[in-house]
Amino acid sequence: MIRVKFSNMELSQCKQAAMGRWQLARVSGIANQRRDSGRDDYSIDFIGVKSEMAVAKVLKIDYSPHALGIDDGADLYESDVSIDVKATFHKNGKMLFKSIDSFKSDICVLVTAPYHENEANVIGWISKKNFKEQAKIVDLGHGNCFVVEQSDLMDLRDLWIGLTRKRLGKKK
Repeated sequence: MIRVKFSNMELSQCKQAAMGRWQLARVSGIANQRRDSGRDDYSIDFIGVKSEMAVAKVLKIDYSPHALGIDDGADLYESDVSIDVKATFHKNGKMLFKSIDSFKSDICVLVTAPYHENEANVIGWISKKNFKEQAKIVDLGHGNCFVVEQSDLMDLRDLWIGLTRKRLGKKK
């Protein structure tokens, strides 16, 4: 796990982007896909943007929180590797998808943001192939979904090394 701290400017960008995403999606009639019915849409969008920024900071990926529109299942790209970012407010939250087919990116990174507004914890990652093999069907109170526990995620150092080698055109 890597704890990421945000500057006041970064937090402001995240808040502005979350409000823009919330407004655009609602005007377009697109419902938020949240599993947490105890939070409002803006809070869900804010943790999502903040988590994307945290992953981009850790992996040294160019990122603009102001990208608009509905994504294709990927929040970030590095060297043609698509990355989905999943966020949870819960310290021990799990990586979850509504279905196996909902995992559309090459990899997914889990981020928790349970405490302070200016922090996020980038927990670990998993490939689509490994998620399909390891995910368990559970009902966390909002219907069945596919989950992988934090303890089953890969170390971020491995992802960073792999992406850096790919970016530099190096093989193992």
